[in-house]
Amino acid sequence: MQNPILNNRKTSFYYLGIWGIVVCLHVFLLVFSGNIFLTTAIADSVIVNLLFCAIGLGLWFPIFFSHSENEKIIGTIINNLVGGIVTISLWLGFSYFMLVSMYHNDHEYIAFLKNSLPWRAGIGFLYYEVLILVYHLIIFHKNNQENQLKESELKALVKESELNSLKSQINPHFLFNSLNSISSLTMIEPAKAQEMIIKLSLFLRYTTSNKDEKLTTLEEEMGNINRYLDIEKIRFGKRLTVKQQVPEPCRKLKLPGLILQPLVENAIKYGVYESIDESVIEINCSCNSTMLSICICNEWDSDYQVSKGEGIGLKNIKSRLRLLYNRDDLLLIRKNEHLFEVNILFPQS
Repeated sequence: MQNPILNNRKTSFYYLGIWGIVVCLHVFLLVFSGNIFLTTAIADSVIVNLLFCAIGLGLWFPIFFSHSENEKIIGTIINNLVGGIVTISLWLGFSYFMLVSMYHNDHEYIAFLKNSLPWRAGIGFLYYEVLILVYHLIIFHKNNQENQLKESELKALVKESELNSLKSQINPHFLFNSLNSISSLTMIEPAKAQEMIIKLSLFLRYTTSNKDEKLTTLEEEMGNINRYLDIEKIRFGKRLTVKQQVPEPCRKLKLPGLILQPLVENAIKYGVYESIDESVIEINCSCNSTMLSICICNEWDSDYQVSKGEGIGLKNIKSRLRLLYNRDDLLLIRKNEHLFEVNILFPQS
């Protein structure tokens, strides 16, 4: 893995800038505290500090490949000390050899250089520890980002699994009802049974093409709803009347696929099943730049009691909306003794 300092031009600039400041401070200390000539002080500072600058870049690789989250504290301390001793020894050895080669005739400077080796070793160890700390922080930050990414991917997989589970509970419910109706029609009206099978195949083709939790347009969703209603009209005939109001600007807006069919199914279930007269279901849409609103309204008998285990459609829709939009206020239900109304909102941002 490439050194993270060299991966980015900005961090490389900062790294060299910091060492430039260190070089200037070193020159200042040598001139005013060590009484070293300016040219000699500049050479000393440049060789010593830039050498460690280069060595510091190479320290990344042993730190990165030896880093382990399970390593014990004692082992980390020992590795740090050994690495520091080796690094400081190599750094002092190379810098000392280079400076002696350049100023071997300047006996006063050579004496100063020998006497300054202990505090140079101390400063070098400080350089080493700072670099090691920075590298460990970089590794920690990188691992933290990877863990967050993995966690978000896991949450996405769990979310997708939950959504698919909700869908798998809804679709068979309609399929079983349709197959029962086809079975009945084959005995009394074979032509209608054949027509119903064709409509059902088109409906199921749309269902399977939307098996992933993706957004679709209202126009496509209403096309699927109309296929569903065509199937139900074969079953109920004149008992089922549907009124739709879908403005043209709303048709291109987005909503989750296959989310309206359970609502229309419930409207038929509680508005048509228990009635021998004509039942009217209304589907009204409205929209603006930020929200699509769909209202499904049907007549119903408040005395009709839902048996245990039913009503899964509305619960699943509410769960899907919460998972997709992270909101609990998008499904609104209003009812009285004779009218049942479901208003569902789809944010467009």
